[in-house]
Amino acid sequence: MVSTLTYLVQLFVCLIVGMILAKTCIVPKKAEPAVDKLLSICLYALLFTMGVRTGQIDDLFSQAGRMTLLAVGFGISVTIGSAAAVIGASVVMKKLFTAQGGNGTESKGGIKKLHFREPLRLVFSACLGFVFAVWTPLLFWFDDRITTWLLFLLLLLVGIQMVQGKTDMVSVFKNPISMVLPLLTIVGTLAAGACIGRAFGLSVGVSLAMASGFGWYSLSGILIAEMGSPVLGSAAFLSNLLREILACVTIPLLAGLKKPHAAISVGGATSMDVTLPIVEHSCGIEYVPLSLAHGILLTILVPFFVPFFYMM
Repeated sequence: MVSTLTYLVQLFVCLIVGMILAKTCIVPKKAEPAVDKLLSICLYALLFTMGVRTGQIDDLFSQAGRMTLLAVGFGISVTIGSAAAVIGASVVMKKLFTAQGGNGTESKGGIKKLHFREPLRLVFSACLGFVFAVWTPLLFWFDDRITTWLLFLLLLLVGIQMVQGKTDMVSVFKNPISMVLPLLTIVGTLAAGACIGRAFGLSVGVSLAMASGFGWYSLSGILIAEMGSPVLGSAAFLSNLLREILACVTIPLLAGLKKPHAAISVGGATSMDVTLPIVEHSCGIEYVPLSLAHGILLTILVPFFVPFFYMM
């Protein structure tokens, strides 16, 4: 428990230090393009090291089938779970869902762009690390501490980016639905994760950790791999990647069924960035602030939920 708290504190400190650096202008606003570029490089490097760690597992190929099944099972289950929780709650709290965040606008058309390019690049980085570890002797010197320090740097950069992007957390608390919707996403996602994890024989803590990436695949998998399970880390990475892909497809469908809140929910943490344009296009511009608030809260929780649940 002490090691869990220490790890959580370290992650939190990195995030806060990044925010302070941006807020005090030690990292000025004009450095935003450089910060974005460095964050991208850091992400690719982290996924590369995760691939390396996966490739260095002795009995990896005997576990490959299970890893794929875990990824598909979790990805589909948590997407369905989050949507079901919101749709179920909207029936009970119909007045709240009608009064807040828009009027259930119908879908305005199909998806213009599925945003697959960046996920494919990140998958390629992980695969490249895997190939180097399995089929070459070039990375015999690799030390797991490299991943740890890259992770700390990533969170520091995320903190800087949040301030430079003028993320206004005060507005999140002004609207009741802005707090209710993320809560329902969390409940639906974790409940589905616990159920599917049980089917695979995983402990409740590990199951919840696998589910609580909320679509932030580039961090959730790394966190689990960092805590000692590269196979589960790879499965978490793939399952959260699948959630993002499924969100790109299901958001217009749910919007067309006049379920805009469920459409935002399936995007999880990505509703503040990757799936935001799809929410705007499918649900309407009036749902953009709610989508941002939803994604921001879930994004902040991921670095703390994943290690907390995993070490239960």
